Amino acid sequence: MLDRYQAIDPDKLALADDSTVLDVGCGTGRHLLELSQYPGRFVGLDMDREELRSMRYLLNVTSKQRGKRANVHIVEGDGARLPYAGGFFTHVICTETLEHVPDDGALLRELVRVLRPGGQLVVSVPDEYSERLLWRFSERYRTAPGGHVRIYARKQIRGLLKKHGAAAYAVDYRHSLESVRWLVHSTVDREWGKPGRITRAIRWLLDTPSHRNWRGLAWGDAIFNYALPKSIVLYGRKPEQAAT
Repeated sequence: MLDRYQAIDPDKLALADDSTVLDVGCGTGRHLLELSQYPGRFVGLDMDREELRSMRYLLNVTSKQRGKRANVHIVEGDGARLPYAGGFFTHVICTETLEHVPDDGALLRELVRVLRPGGQLVVSVPDEYSERLLWRFSERYRTAPGGHVRIYARKQIRGLLKKHGAAAYAVDYRHSLESVRWLVHSTVDREWGKPGRITRAIRWLLDTPSHRNWRGLAWGDAIFNYALPKSIVLYGRKPEQAAT
Protein backbone atom coordinates (compact mmCIF):
# COMPACT_ATOMS: atom_id res chain seq x y z
CA MET A 1 0.00 0.00 0.00
CA LEU A 2 1.29 3.47 -0.88
CA ASP A 3 2.32 5.51 2.16
CA ARG A 4 -0.62 7.66 3.27
CA TYR A 5 1.56 10.80 3.29
CA GLN A 6 2.53 10.46 -0.36
CA ALA A 7 0.57 11.31 -3.50
CA ILE A 8 2.97 9.76 -6.03
CA ASP A 9 3.57 6.04 -6.30
CA PRO A 10 7.25 5.42 -7.16
CA ASP A 11 6.33 2.02 -8.60
CA LYS A 12 4.46 3.81 -11.40
CA LEU A 13 7.45 5.98 -12.36
CA ALA A 14 9.87 3.33 -13.68
CA LEU A 15 12.87 5.23 -12.31
CA ALA A 16 16.33 4.20 -13.54
CA ASP A 17 19.89 5.13 -12.63
CA ASP A 18 19.96 7.78 -15.36
CA SER A 19 16.53 9.28 -14.64
CA THR A 20 16.21 13.07 -14.55
CA VAL A 21 13.22 14.26 -12.51
CA LEU A 22 11.80 17.78 -12.21
CA ASP A 23 9.29 18.64 -9.47
CA VAL A 24 7.59 21.96 -10.32
CA GLY A 25 5.98 23.69 -7.36
CA CYS A 26 7.89 21.36 -5.05
CA GLY A 27 7.27 23.41 -1.88
CA THR A 28 9.17 21.87 1.02
CA GLY A 29 9.90 18.79 -1.08
CA ARG A 30 7.60 16.10 0.28
CA HIS A 31 7.84 14.08 -2.94
CA LEU A 32 11.54 14.58 -3.61
CA LEU A 33 12.41 13.68 -0.03
CA GLU A 34 10.87 10.27 -0.68
CA LEU A 35 12.14 9.86 -4.22
CA SER A 36 15.69 10.84 -3.26
CA GLN A 37 16.11 7.29 -2.00
CA TYR A 38 16.23 6.28 -5.67
CA PRO A 39 19.20 6.93 -7.99
CA GLY A 40 19.13 9.69 -10.59
CA ARG A 41 19.23 13.47 -10.89
CA PHE A 42 16.38 15.37 -9.25
CA VAL A 43 15.44 19.06 -9.42
CA GLY A 44 12.98 20.78 -7.08
CA LEU A 45 11.70 24.10 -8.45
CA ASP A 46 9.49 26.61 -6.66
CA MET A 47 8.92 30.38 -6.53
CA ASP A 48 8.80 30.49 -2.71
CA ARG A 49 12.32 31.00 -1.34
CA GLU A 50 11.32 30.18 2.24
CA GLU A 51 9.77 26.89 1.17
CA LEU A 52 12.98 25.99 -0.67
CA ARG A 53 15.05 26.78 2.41
CA SER A 54 12.87 24.42 4.41
CA MET A 55 13.30 21.78 1.72
CA ARG A 56 17.09 22.11 1.86
CA TYR A 57 17.03 21.61 5.63
CA LEU A 58 14.69 18.61 5.42
CA LEU A 59 16.77 17.08 2.65
CA ASN A 60 19.88 17.29 4.83
CA VAL A 61 18.04 15.71 7.75
CA THR A 62 16.65 12.93 5.55
CA SER A 63 20.08 12.25 4.04
CA LYS A 64 21.61 11.79 7.50
CA GLN A 65 18.80 9.57 8.71
CA ARG A 66 18.18 7.32 5.72
CA GLY A 67 20.89 8.07 3.19
CA LYS A 68 20.39 9.60 -0.23
CA ARG A 69 21.12 7.99 -3.58
CA ALA A 70 19.90 10.81 -5.84
CA ASN A 71 21.68 14.00 -6.81
CA VAL A 72 19.16 16.68 -5.77
CA HIS A 73 19.25 20.32 -6.92
CA ILE A 74 17.03 23.11 -5.58
CA VAL A 75 16.06 25.92 -7.97
CA GLU A 76 14.04 29.10 -7.43
CA GLY A 77 11.98 29.76 -10.55
CA ASP A 78 8.67 30.04 -12.39
CA GLY A 79 7.12 26.87 -13.76
CA ALA A 80 5.66 28.78 -16.73
CA ARG A 81 9.19 29.79 -17.81
CA LEU A 82 11.43 26.84 -17.10
CA PRO A 83 15.18 27.37 -17.60
CA TYR A 84 15.70 24.01 -19.35
CA ALA A 85 15.97 22.82 -22.91
CA GLY A 86 13.17 20.84 -24.52
CA GLY A 87 13.23 17.14 -23.68
CA PHE A 88 15.68 17.55 -20.79
CA PHE A 89 13.82 15.43 -18.20
CA THR A 90 12.65 11.82 -18.17
CA HIS A 91 10.01 12.62 -15.53
CA VAL A 92 8.15 15.82 -14.61
CA ILE A 93 6.03 16.16 -11.45
CA CYS A 94 3.56 18.94 -10.68
CA THR A 95 1.29 18.39 -7.68
CA GLU A 96 -1.37 20.72 -6.24
CA THR A 97 -0.17 23.66 -8.34
CA LEU A 98 -2.32 23.98 -11.48
CA GLU A 99 -5.36 25.04 -9.47
CA HIS A 100 -3.45 28.09 -8.16
CA VAL A 101 -2.09 29.60 -11.39
CA PRO A 102 -3.99 32.00 -13.67
CA ASP A 103 -2.83 30.30 -16.90
CA ASP A 104 -2.76 26.54 -16.38
CA GLY A 105 -2.31 25.96 -20.12
CA ALA A 106 0.97 27.89 -20.16
CA LEU A 107 2.26 25.85 -17.24
CA LEU A 108 1.25 22.54 -18.80
CA ARG A 109 2.90 23.46 -22.11
CA GLU A 110 6.16 24.09 -20.28
CA LEU A 111 5.93 20.85 -18.31
CA VAL A 112 5.48 18.86 -21.50
CA ARG A 113 8.09 20.86 -23.43
CA VAL A 114 10.92 19.94 -21.05
CA LEU A 115 9.80 16.31 -20.95
CA ARG A 116 11.64 13.79 -23.10
CA PRO A 117 9.56 11.95 -25.73
CA GLY A 118 8.33 8.82 -24.01
CA GLY A 119 8.79 10.51 -20.61
CA GLN A 120 6.28 10.53 -17.77
CA LEU A 121 4.29 13.50 -16.47
CA VAL A 122 2.63 13.24 -13.05
CA VAL A 123 0.01 15.86 -12.15
CA SER A 124 -2.29 16.12 -9.16
CA VAL A 125 -5.08 18.61 -8.47
CA PRO A 126 -7.88 18.74 -5.89
CA ASP A 127 -10.55 16.21 -6.81
CA GLU A 128 -13.79 17.76 -7.97
CA TYR A 129 -16.05 16.03 -5.42
CA SER A 130 -14.34 17.26 -2.26
CA GLU A 131 -13.50 20.60 -3.89
CA ARG A 132 -17.11 21.34 -4.89
CA LEU A 133 -18.23 20.47 -1.38
CA LEU A 134 -15.68 22.81 0.16
CA TRP A 135 -16.53 25.65 -2.24
CA ARG A 136 -20.23 25.21 -1.51
CA PHE A 137 -20.00 25.19 2.29
CA SER A 138 -17.19 27.67 2.83
CA GLU A 139 -16.80 31.07 1.22
CA ARG A 140 -13.52 31.45 3.13
CA TYR A 141 -12.08 28.38 1.44
CA ARG A 142 -12.73 29.64 -2.08
CA THR A 143 -11.79 33.28 -1.45
CA ALA A 144 -8.66 32.91 0.71
CA PRO A 145 -5.64 34.78 -0.77
CA GLY A 146 -3.40 32.43 -2.72
CA GLY A 147 -6.14 29.82 -2.84
CA HIS A 148 -7.64 27.80 -5.65
CA VAL A 149 -8.90 29.70 -8.68
CA ARG A 150 -10.72 26.83 -10.39
CA ILE A 151 -12.21 23.36 -9.94
CA TYR A 152 -11.21 20.61 -12.38
CA ALA A 153 -13.76 18.01 -13.35
CA ARG A 154 -12.19 14.58 -13.64
CA LYS A 155 -12.71 14.39 -17.40
CA GLN A 156 -11.51 17.97 -17.78
CA ILE A 157 -8.10 17.43 -16.20
CA ARG A 158 -7.61 14.28 -18.28
CA GLY A 159 -8.50 16.30 -21.37
CA LEU A 160 -6.04 19.07 -20.48
CA LEU A 161 -3.15 16.62 -20.22
CA LYS A 162 -4.06 15.06 -23.54
CA LYS A 163 -4.50 18.46 -25.20
CA HIS A 164 -1.01 19.54 -24.18
CA GLY A 165 0.68 16.31 -25.18
CA ALA A 166 0.73 13.84 -22.28
CA ALA A 167 -2.28 11.51 -22.27
CA ALA A 168 -3.06 9.93 -18.89
CA TYR A 169 -2.56 6.16 -18.64
CA ALA A 170 -3.20 5.74 -14.89
CA VAL A 171 -5.18 7.58 -12.20
CA ASP A 172 -5.07 7.45 -8.39
CA TYR A 173 -7.25 9.10 -5.75
CA ARG A 174 -5.51 10.19 -2.57
CA HIS A 175 -5.75 11.82 0.88
CA SER A 176 -9.41 11.48 1.81
CA LEU A 177 -8.63 12.19 5.46
CA GLU A 178 -7.35 15.60 4.41
CA SER A 179 -10.82 16.25 2.99
CA VAL A 180 -12.19 15.73 6.49
CA ARG A 181 -9.67 18.13 8.00
CA TRP A 182 -10.42 20.86 5.47
CA LEU A 183 -14.18 20.42 5.86
CA VAL A 184 -13.93 20.81 9.63
CA HIS A 185 -11.66 23.85 9.39
CA SER A 186 -13.80 25.51 6.74
CA THR A 187 -17.15 25.01 8.44
CA VAL A 188 -16.42 24.93 12.19
CA ASP A 189 -13.45 27.18 12.95
CA ARG A 190 -14.21 30.86 13.41
CA GLU A 191 -11.01 32.29 11.97
CA TRP A 192 -9.48 31.15 8.68
CA GLY A 193 -5.95 29.84 9.05
CA LYS A 194 -6.28 29.36 12.82
CA PRO A 195 -7.37 25.77 13.54
CA GLY A 196 -9.73 25.24 16.42
CA ARG A 197 -9.64 22.42 18.93
CA ILE A 198 -11.21 19.78 16.67
CA THR A 199 -9.09 20.74 13.67
CA ARG A 200 -5.92 20.69 15.77
CA ALA A 201 -6.81 17.23 17.04
CA ILE A 202 -7.34 15.96 13.48
CA ARG A 203 -4.06 17.52 12.38
CA TRP A 204 -2.24 15.91 15.31
CA LEU A 205 -3.73 12.57 14.36
CA LEU A 206 -2.78 12.87 10.69
CA ASP A 207 0.54 14.73 10.82
CA THR A 208 2.41 13.30 13.80
CA PRO A 209 5.39 11.35 12.38
CA SER A 210 4.93 8.47 14.83
CA HIS A 211 1.46 7.88 13.36
CA ARG A 212 2.97 7.21 9.92
CA ASN A 213 2.78 3.45 10.40
CA TRP A 214 -0.70 3.29 11.88
CA ARG A 215 -2.48 0.75 9.72
CA GLY A 216 -5.92 1.92 10.81
CA LEU A 217 -5.32 5.40 9.40
CA ALA A 218 -3.80 4.03 6.21
CA TRP A 219 -6.68 1.65 5.58
CA GLY A 220 -9.28 4.28 6.46
CA ASP A 221 -7.70 6.72 4.05
CA ALA A 222 -7.57 4.09 1.31
CA ILE A 223 -11.22 3.10 1.77
CA PHE A 224 -12.57 6.67 1.87
CA ASN A 225 -10.55 7.57 -1.22
CA TYR A 226 -13.31 5.83 -3.15
CA ALA A 227 -15.87 8.30 -1.79
CA LEU A 228 -14.26 11.68 -1.07
CA PRO A 229 -10.58 11.93 -2.06
CA LYS A 230 -8.80 15.25 -1.61
CA SER A 231 -6.66 14.82 -4.73
CA ILE A 232 -6.72 13.12 -8.11
CA VAL A 233 -3.30 12.02 -9.38
CA LEU A 234 -2.78 11.45 -13.11
CA TYR A 235 0.17 9.66 -14.70
CA GLY A 236 0.69 10.68 -18.31
CA ARG A 237 3.20 9.94 -21.03
CA LYS A 238 4.59 12.10 -23.82
CA PRO A 239 4.43 10.27 -27.18
CA GLU A 240 7.72 8.82 -28.40
CA GLN A 241 7.44 10.71 -31.69
CA ALA A 242 6.65 14.07 -30.05
CA ALA A 243 8.85 16.97 -31.04
CA THR A 244 10.72 18.84 -28.32
